[in-house]
Amino acid sequence: MNTLYPLFFKPVYKDYLWGGRRILTEFNRNEPEGIYAESWEVSDRLDGMSLITNGPLKGKTLHDIVQSHPKALLGKVHLSGRFPLLLKLIDAHDNLSIQVHPDDKRAKTYGGEAKTEAWYVLDATEDAVIYAGFNAHYPQEIVNRNLATRDILSMMHTIPVEKGDMIFIPGGRLHAIGKGCFVLEIQQNSNTTYRVYDWDRVDSKGNPRELHLDQARQVIHYNDVVDPRFTPKLLEETSTYKQWNLLSASHFEVEKWTIRAEINWPRFDQFEILFFRAGTGILTWEGGTHLIEMGTTCLLPAELSSLTVETKEDLELLRFYIP
Repeated sequence: MNTLYPLFFKPVYKDYLWGGRRILTEFNRNEPEGIYAESWEVSDRLDGMSLITNGPLKGKTLHDIVQSHPKALLGKVHLSGRFPLLLKLIDAHDNLSIQVHPDDKRAKTYGGEAKTEAWYVLDATEDAVIYAGFNAHYPQEIVNRNLATRDILSMMHTIPVEKGDMIFIPGGRLHAIGKGCFVLEIQQNSNTTYRVYDWDRVDSKGNPRELHLDQARQVIHYNDVVDPRFTPKLLEETSTYKQWNLLSASHFEVEKWTIRAEINWPRFDQFEILFFRAGTGILTWEGGTHLIEMGTTCLLPAELSSLTVETKEDLELLRFYIP
């Protein structure tokens, strides 16, 4: 019998000033009053560590398992000392700052942690938008001038979004999630963020949030005019499930599944993260079962050879793994 099994975690909540309470109300989570801007669903970081809530490993952290069972957990994925991905729920009750993260190459050159990310739009208000990349080719000196004068929005793609959209944000791309967006974010395990504009907001003491223009100028991709949206591709359809590819990138793959009846979940020699968007079901593996509800996140270890997913209704999930 394998040591590892499907792992479930206690969410780590963040109370950033732009957040709301959609994470709690959408998924029937019982938490105290307050702001819930983000929920870190799977995280191996000191500033937001995932704690296991089920089975013999209950009470241990994700980092504990990365250290004690690296091959059993990660499989063929290269070990860097930490779990390589971070999964978040984000409730943009207000606009997030315009920001940028370094890519792998520039993180090595200038410091910080590389961060490529992608957003799956779980829901959005009618007027919700995201900001991503440049809407035309601009000279670098003009971009830098507009950064200094806080007039960068006029140069960026402003894209209306709706439920089901997939947005790709590689390191180096200027971006922001707009007010009214409720998204699931998959990213490299990083928390390096360089803010360039924060809508002239101030804190309770009247102080503006810190900007990082010098660092941002070192890592921005000034020729980035690519549309960040990806179109779903149907991979397979049977009487019991549908499988779509939502995004293929070097740091992660994103799939969407809808399941109508019991299936044997396809496994391969690496970890995967499942987020259950809608419906209810039961996961069954050698030695255990677990009830699945809307808003549940699960980490499947590489050594898990078989898993059954059972449902009596349409069960919708997002699947994340490293190609």
